[in-house]
Amino acid sequence: MTDRLAVSLIRKGFLLYLALCTWVVTVQAQESTNVEFETSCSPAVQDKFNEAVTLLHSFEYPTTTRLFREISEQDPDCAMAYWGSAMSIWHPLWAPPSEADLEAGAELLSKAENLEMSLRETAYVDALKSFFSSSDTSTHLQRARAYEAQMSVVYADNLDDPESAVFYALALLASADPRDKTYAPQFKSAGLLNWVRSSQPTHPGVLHFLIHSYDFPGLAHLALGAALIYADAAPNSAHAQHMPSHIFTRLGLWNRSLSSNHDSTRSAAEFTLRAKLPGHYDEGLHSIDYLMYAMLQTARDDEASELLGQLASITRTDTENFKVAYTYAASPARYALERRQWKEASDLQFIRKDFAWQEFGWAQSIHYFARCIGAARNGDLHAARRDLATLSRLQSELPHTTLPYWQSQVQVQIDVAKSWIELAEGSRTDALAIASTAADLEDAVDKHPVTPGEVLPARELYADMLFETGNYAESLVQYRTVLKGSPNRLNALLGAARAANKSGDSELAERLKRMAREQTRHGNHDRVGLRELLD
Repeated sequence: MTDRLAVSLIRKGFLLYLALCTWVVTVQAQESTNVEFETSCSPAVQDKFNEAVTLLHSFEYPTTTRLFREISEQDPDCAMAYWGSAMSIWHPLWAPPSEADLEAGAELLSKAENLEMSLRETAYVDALKSFFSSSDTSTHLQRARAYEAQMSVVYADNLDDPESAVFYALALLASADPRDKTYAPQFKSAGLLNWVRSSQPTHPGVLHFLIHSYDFPGLAHLALGAALIYADAAPNSAHAQHMPSHIFTRLGLWNRSLSSNHDSTRSAAEFTLRAKLPGHYDEGLHSIDYLMYAMLQTARDDEASELLGQLASITRTDTENFKVAYTYAASPARYALERRQWKEASDLQFIRKDFAWQEFGWAQSIHYFARCIGAARNGDLHAARRDLATLSRLQSELPHTTLPYWQSQVQVQIDVAKSWIELAEGSRTDALAIASTAADLEDAVDKHPVTPGEVLPARELYADMLFETGNYAESLVQYRTVLKGSPNRLNALLGAARAANKSGDSELAERLKRMAREQTRHGNHDRVGLRELLD
């Protein structure tokens, strides 16, 4: 099946296919979802160890940290409990561990050195030691690739151990280059996972990591089956309730994304109370941003406003990490920008002023980008230049360990902001050239899993600029390019409809308007640009 055909099927709402997938989910969800990880630990702790590894596959780190600690207390000779505790410190697909985290992981693994282990267990521990071999955060990628290389050996030497294949698959994803558009590591990871899936169709790690393997434009349809199964396969994980929405977002299946993230936010709130966390579970905030994105793509603006109020009421989280920083910065920015409320965007204030923003310069840049775009498009060039200067300062202060995606995003934000200031100043040619370059730069680096999509895509903004300068045909080309990578993105649909109409393609314009009308039938048509186009 070609990517074009796959996206076409999704866009047309292939209900029979989805109904069949739902039937398969119902059948498969009846099977056991706990993994079996053989150890030389006491039989008394084996069930708890399996539970911990099961949740480790769903990135439920607060719980796995507790479980592996309890195992080591109950069986001090269980070397793999220290491996599990160290794995709970390294979050392979999120943010790199801090210096303190790396030191803690190394200390945990050192406790396993003098304990009795099988050759297989020793291989797992030694592989992880290669990642925790240094507390120098600048060597993160080298250590991740060293771990991947050792896990390839663990897998090759233990072909009767499905867990080695799953952890090797995760290692491949952890060391993949976001600028590599061949997706070779992701395809290799998926191959390993599908091999395990043939015998364990509801294995939570398999389903989870397949979603991550295919969380890219043009590939997401390959993980739709896993996305439909994963939440049922891991009902005790808030992250598992959320993860299917990565694929639903990539495919523009907004109602499914809404359902997934409503479940996840509820699950996170319940876990916060059940686990007696010191603040709201950070997974809940991660789901809020995806939920906000889906609401705005369906013009559920009133619901999005309520959600923003809920986010503002969360004044403390269990950990103040990158997911929290991203949501606090991105959700308010999305709410203003997606609704094209430029004055509102230019007046944005941080939703939590007491947050440790100084540790997350790339997140601060999202806030000032929204303000800058809002000011430039509202004609307040003094404010736009001021916020652009702040963006440039934040870029200069980014640590050298900042992930490539965030580094490129801040540059894209600076360039896009410059382009709109240039346009407002009358430099049309320069503005369009800068905007085009920014769009290409953004497309060259795949998004980080923390985001459902860029706060406002550079290529969509380039298309807006082309439209505003009267180049309707090229504007339509750019909007359709956005839609190819982000099916059913509302502002791209609306922009393409306007551009098609101006270009004389009334048939395409009507088709796009029908899609937008169907997508927003439960939404607020008072939004700028929506009522006049759809009425």
